[in-house]
Amino acid sequence: MWLMISSCMLFFVTIGMVAAIIIKRYRVHVDYIILHLRNRWKGVMYSEESKTLQFDAFISYYEDVYQLVSTTIYQELTNVGFQISFPEKDFIPGVWKAEQLVQCIDHNRKVVFVITENFLDSGWNSYVVQMAVTHAFHNNRKRSIIVIIKDNIPIERMQKDLRYIWWCIFSIRWPEVDQVRVMNIFWEHVADALR
Repeated sequence: MWLMISSCMLFFVTIGMVAAIIIKRYRVHVDYIILHLRNRWKGVMYSEESKTLQFDAFISYYEDVYQLVSTTIYQELTNVGFQISFPEKDFIPGVWKAEQLVQCIDHNRKVVFVITENFLDSGWNSYVVQMAVTHAFHNNRKRSIIVIIKDNIPIERMQKDLRYIWWCIFSIRWPEVDQVRVMNIFWEHVADALR
């Protein structure tokens, strides 16, 4: 009797530990699925055919480049006809950030990451990268991630989720020289990646 009870307890403890390890390791995937199910229950999600993409790009960045994103990048891209979304402009206060993140990623054709030193050290931005990669994988959206690299950061320092899919993303380096001709070429590359 005790052997049977001990065996059952060991079995359930082992199953619990394995489930905890899987959930911890694949936390972002679990979050992504849970958020999609919540949205489906609320009636937010539509089929791929009927879903309209509201924006051309969602921009994710660390707050140290907020001015750059909200003025320069936003102005340059909207001037050539792109619809741009970013958290400070489109997130609703009081609503869970992760839920809004999934909706923004889902309703944009592309996700643009402005990578800086602080971006690499931010836990939230790492979560955003994982969500965008997970979304691209689940929806078979190749070439939907664009990386703008500032501060001359080497590829080896990028989050591992980006490095693993580096072959299927657009990466553009921010020009070190602020000359009109160089910046025009840079904006042409960004616009081509968004198209």
